Amino acid sequence: MINVNVGLFGHIDHGKTELARQLTEIISTSALDKPKESQKRGITIDLGFSSFILDNYRITLVDAPGHSELIRTAVGAGNIIDVALLVVDAKEGPKTQTGEHLLVLDLLNIPTIVVINKIDIASGEEIKRTETFMRQILNSTTNLKDSKIVKISAKAGKNIDILKKELKNLLDSINIKRDIDSYLKMPIDHAFKIKGVGTVVAGTIHKGKVKVGDTLRVLPINHEVKVKSIQCFKEDVDEAYAGDRVGISLMNIEPESLFRGCILTDENTKLKVIDKFVAKVKILNLFKYNLTPKMKVHINVGLLTVPATIIPYKIEKINDKDEPIVLNEIVGGDSCYCIFKLDKKIVVEEGDKVLIMRLDLPPNTLRICGFGEVVSFEDVEVKKLVVKEGKIVKKKDKIYIEGLAKSKFSGEKLIGEKVYVPEKKIWGVIKGTFGTKGYLIAEFDGNVEGGERVILKRVRKWG
Repeated sequence: MINVNVGLFGHIDHGKTELARQLTEIISTSALDKPKESQKRGITIDLGFSSFILDNYRITLVDAPGHSELIRTAVGAGNIIDVALLVVDAKEGPKTQTGEHLLVLDLLNIPTIVVINKIDIASGEEIKRTETFMRQILNSTTNLKDSKIVKISAKAGKNIDILKKELKNLLDSINIKRDIDSYLKMPIDHAFKIKGVGTVVAGTIHKGKVKVGDTLRVLPINHEVKVKSIQCFKEDVDEAYAGDRVGISLMNIEPESLFRGCILTDENTKLKVIDKFVAKVKILNLFKYNLTPKMKVHINVGLLTVPATIIPYKIEKINDKDEPIVLNEIVGGDSCYCIFKLDKKIVVEEGDKVLIMRLDLPPNTLRICGFGEVVSFEDVEVKKLVVKEGKIVKKKDKIYIEGLAKSKFSGEKLIGEKVYVPEKKIWGVIKGTFGTKGYLIAEFDGNVEGGERVILKRVRKWG
């Protein structure tokens, strides 16, 4: 039996939970809107987990909230699934959160089936319009152009067998690799107490394995625990592996100490508890706003979304030296490095995927700014680039530069700096000053003429 994790995404009230109800054979954590708050508000407010068997696959369904306020939870779900079902109301068609969820799935490169739901209450014209619209949206994606579209009614149970067949075909077509030989990494999404059992944590194992009796550590609280028992959908097991959805009974800890963002790991871990890291990022072409240094954003890493201050920069070669130069703004389509200074410590490792969001924007606009990957935890001292332009002056037997300095005193500070004649790609070095008006004498590695532009680039401390 192969364990796989299937996410349910889509706009609020488009029928994700009703579909989960049709598919589910075993109910688990917060599934089918069991939490009292979900029932009170009539919407999914947390990740729900349930399970069913499909041929040789044990499917764990991860039901993600569709409400705009809960985008960070939905984004978190994208980090623990193998494939996704994106549910769209046949009558209403795609809405804002349909687009946001599809964008997350595309950025994380998660194979997806689009499920057009509620065909029992929609006209043939409405169904066709929604299907055409969704195909157009899929064609605009990077990774999901070939996604299948299946039309169903979850409430009436219509075409559920067709959906299962397409899901199996999709699972058969992808190569699901599990990193079992690595250190243990299991993000905790729920923690609670069971009478007679004690503290139980639930989660999906990202990598490694765990067995009864293991001594483990919970990050970021750095608390040592021992594994008392393990269950995989109500079945007791001695050992569990990457890809498994498990409940683990832990000794030496209370559930009140745990929160979403805690990760269960072992002594060989490479996970770091940090409040600052560097990521290589790409800003989405669709994002219509800008990001500026020291702006507040939200970043998602794994199951956690936290506020952060962003400092974008690029590596630029200045005078033969690679310098981290701050960018005054970044906009749609830009690629760069970013320092993220977090409001709280989180658990991260190199290679983790990062989503950048502007949750201060209205929910009816695109709030996902861009995506990237954690590349470093080193301190980077970004600098600002000061560019000055002067020109070559030729008078009788003298060649000098004017416009780069206002006085002899300021000119003397530039001695030894490199300058560049862009039209001829000629470099020079400032050797001294001439007169009292800031004229500079330079030696060039080629012939220069009067009137030609000279560029001086210098780096200064920023921030």
